[in-house]
Amino acid sequence: MRSVKSFVPGCGFPSVSVTGPRCNLQCPHCMGIPLSSMADASVPGTLTAIAKDIAGSGGTGLLLSGGCDSRGRVPLSQYCEEISAIKETTQLLINAHVGYADPEDLGRLVDAGIDSFSVNFPLSDRFGEECLQVGNALERYRSTVEALRALGSKRIVPHTLTGLATRGEEIAGLRFLAGEGVDRLVIIAFTPLMGTPLEASHPTNEERIVWFAERAREHLPKAQIVLGCMRPRGYIAGETHLMRDTVDGIVLPAPAAEKALEGEVKIERFEGCCALYL
Repeated sequence: MRSVKSFVPGCGFPSVSVTGPRCNLQCPHCMGIPLSSMADASVPGTLTAIAKDIAGSGGTGLLLSGGCDSRGRVPLSQYCEEISAIKETTQLLINAHVGYADPEDLGRLVDAGIDSFSVNFPLSDRFGEECLQVGNALERYRSTVEALRALGSKRIVPHTLTGLATRGEEIAGLRFLAGEGVDRLVIIAFTPLMGTPLEASHPTNEERIVWFAERAREHLPKAQIVLGCMRPRGYIAGETHLMRDTVDGIVLPAPAAEKALEGEVKIERFEGCCALYL
């Protein structure tokens, strides 16, 4: 029987922003709005307190994220002492969004004990510049990943967004990843957010998400591929199809999709970020 991982972050695995609601890049599809729903750890010492509360309530870990600076870096390195203390005194798992960080900062984060690193894959330089506000984005991605590998990080997980780039750019991006020997990929899909320049745009439709996931499987046949948390909801037929035939995991799958696969697909449940279990 085919097995698929189901990821449910839940209250025991909250998202934490080291910049609070602030992000300097202000990408047109995001504007930093998701940061407002995260726990605010922008004041020194707050991250330690948040982690203590998670551990005390029986939680499993946290997503460590935040807004980017003008160069596309999430300023995590100033929190390395707190991260080290958290890893030394608790069993919490930490997945970190690092942006396109400098090697010296990545070295400190690896040494601090980060369990997994999630890195945005920009698909193309054009898309990176126009939608992610980062120039020379493919090389910035590559240098970040290569630095993490050289530093001994065991879990590096690219995340890529479907629905805003052209199909040609998405195919070219998948070929790029194949050439880099990628063995993990999280797919997210554009969902318009109120208060952004793209709030009136249509979300990525079901057919496009299925199409991209299937193309990812073709180009990365041995990789673990997951449908991530940031995506439009209600695509039951698409989720059912992908869980049956294509992806290795899905974050918060539709209950109706799971029910449709009873007796056909074994669902393995995990509490926490998908990146930690790939």
